[in-house]
Amino acid sequence: MEHKIKILVIGVAIAVIILGGFFLNLAEQKESGVNIAYDVVSSQGQGGMENLSGMESVKVHGTVWNTGDKEAKNVTVTVIFTDTARDKVVRKRVIEGVNLLPKGAMRVEFDTEYFRELTIPKTKVDVEIQVDWEDEKK
Repeated sequence: MEHKIKILVIGVAIAVIILGGFFLNLAEQKESGVNIAYDVVSSQGQGGMENLSGMESVKVHGTVWNTGDKEAKNVTVTVIFTDTARDKVVRKRVIEGVNLLPKGAMRVEFDTEYFRELTIPKTKVDVEIQVDWEDEKK
C-alpha cells in the first residue's frame, strides 16, 4: 500500500512540474507591444453611377486602432484593390504618419474609392488592407 502512495505522490509531483512549466511558458509567450486592429466595409457598384456613365465604383470605409499596450508610431494604412478582370492592382494610401495610442484610446477612420469601367459579366474587385507601423522604442 505504501508503494502505491509513493508512486501516486511522485506522479502528482511530476504532473505539477510539467503543468507549471507549461503555464510558465504561456506567460512568457505573451508579449507586450503593438496590436493593430481594423474594421473595414466595402461596397461595389453602389449609388447608381454605373447606369449613367458606364463606370462602377468600389467604396471602402474603415477604422483602425491599437489594442496593444504600447503606442504605434508612424502608422500607414494602404488599401489594395485587385481588379483581376482588368489585370490591375491599385494601391491607395489612406492614412500616413499617424501615431495610435495604446489600449484602443484612439481610432482613426478612412474612406477611399476605386473607379473602373463596368465588366460584363460583372466581376468582383478584391480589397485588402495593409497596415505598417513602428514600435515605440524604449
